[in-house]
Amino acid sequence: MKTICFNIINGAATHLPGLHQLSDAGVGQNLMHLTPTRDTELITSGQSVTPLPGIQSSGDGLLSNRGVSPAVLTRGLLRMFYKAGYRIEFNSFNFNVPLPQVETQEWLSVNQHFGGINSDTDTLVNEHLLPTLTSQAERNCISILAECGVGGTTFSTLWLRLLTGLRLSPAGSTQDKQKLASKSAILTQLEQVYLHDNREFELDKLLADVQFHDEIQQAICGLVRKWPTHLSLPQFAGGMMFVAPLLGARRAQELTQSVTISTTRWVLKGDGLHILNHLDNDDVINANTTNFNASVMDCLNVYEQGQVVEGCGLGGCLVLAEELGWSEQKIIESLEQAVHCHLSHFSEQNHTLGANLTLEENVA
Repeated sequence: MKTICFNIINGAATHLPGLHQLSDAGVGQNLMHLTPTRDTELITSGQSVTPLPGIQSSGDGLLSNRGVSPAVLTRGLLRMFYKAGYRIEFNSFNFNVPLPQVETQEWLSVNQHFGGINSDTDTLVNEHLLPTLTSQAERNCISILAECGVGGTTFSTLWLRLLTGLRLSPAGSTQDKQKLASKSAILTQLEQVYLHDNREFELDKLLADVQFHDEIQQAICGLVRKWPTHLSLPQFAGGMMFVAPLLGARRAQELTQSVTISTTRWVLKGDGLHILNHLDNDDVINANTTNFNASVMDCLNVYEQGQVVEGCGLGGCLVLAEELGWSEQKIIESLEQAVHCHLSHFSEQNHTLGANLTLEENVA
């Protein structure tokens, strides 16, 4: 039985001023760091259980842009692999975000979660991330490394600007003009501060100052720096959040191996295409071909409109499903099943909430 190991790095750039005003991947001020944790719970258990302080649980289960979280779709694809006979291992590495609250899941042969609030990045990399991924490579597993990093595209764009000289736009999880303007202003300020004292990209200087990176970039650089050269690296399932530190490590001659990056084709629109020219010829970039407009569900169609583009390893799982032989129709069916299951939880909650309100009114 072939084993698929799904690994996810969770983090949040909480040191960015006004993070809740820069990203759609969260629910509000002082709560942004809870999103990666809740997404991991959603993938593994089907529901997020870590509470949101001060926010009453309500809504219809969709994002503010009327899309569905990529975490829901990643869960659907991993479950599809499991039902086809694959052994699924799940590991999360939580860099200064809360540990997910999870219970044993019959479909996950491994369900491990490392780190947490106040975790030390280097310790988490050296004692857990590196040994876990090298073990998967030694066992010849299908090893995917995903990320859920709130706010990290600001730093990724900074690194890519310094690496390529391109005036890249501050893309990410939002298309809100006000949020993009705020992100652009912070990005310009960071770039000016860095270039005031440095003429070009220098990895050690960027990693030495917390204002120029987040934990995910530090983790990826630490991983490839100590990676055994005789083993294949995992498939990096993500967009610019991975491309930036990988290119940075290669510029610093700390990465000599070729890399495989799997993402969605929506990530590669616009600025993403220009970055490809800076990868080595041996590097492989895979993008999904499945068209979400083949679905009758509006919350999937919005991906084709650029309202949601990537996250939680969705691109990597889509690419893997296509490589393993699933048709577009079967993939869409699995995604729709996952969405229906997800939305049903919120229908039940709203029904219970309505019943409680009616009871309270009758008592009053």
